[in-house]
Amino acid sequence: MDQFNPQRRQVFQALIALSAVGGLSACGSESQSNEPRLAQAAAPGYFTNSEMALISAFSQTLIPQTETAGAAQVGVPAIIQSLATDWGDDAYRIYWREGLAALGPALTSQTEESFLAQSSSVRNQVLATYDEQVFSGAIENQFYRDFKNTVVQAYFRTETGATEELAYEPVPGEWIGCVPLSEFPKTWAT
Repeated sequence: MDQFNPQRRQVFQALIALSAVGGLSACGSESQSNEPRLAQAAAPGYFTNSEMALISAFSQTLIPQTETAGAAQVGVPAIIQSLATDWGDDAYRIYWREGLAALGPALTSQTEESFLAQSSSVRNQVLATYDEQVFSGAIENQFYRDFKNTVVQAYFRTETGATEELAYEPVPGEWIGCVPLSEFPKTWAT
């Protein structure tokens, strides 16, 4: 599949599924370990262990651990695995499998070292160079754009991403449970 052009309905379905999976992942227990969960990322499902290792390495390089947990620590690879296993149709799965197969070789270093074998500093450099080439138009890779977008959206739908990285106010404003209607004669538009 050379190009993936989802229809509007498919985009909304994907966003709803991603929100649901993110919500479910927030309910689970997060690992207290500060080490990336690359080895633990191979949850049973559609993607193979080698594909999950690439997803984990890419996710962790894109959103590394800083003062807050990185993408691998909060379970982004497992969310992507769940999207492919539990939600995606055959076309979606094939698109991801083919995209990952093409992306692995594209992210080799100048010394021909695979992305998984590279140190984190080399991964950062390789990914920054490739990212610049894709977004400048020098390389056409829609899968890379979709992959990066999925990782970022999945991360910010986890509890850590939503509450520690983003400003979060569970209930904005004051809650008044029972008031006479005479005090608030109009309903709110927002």
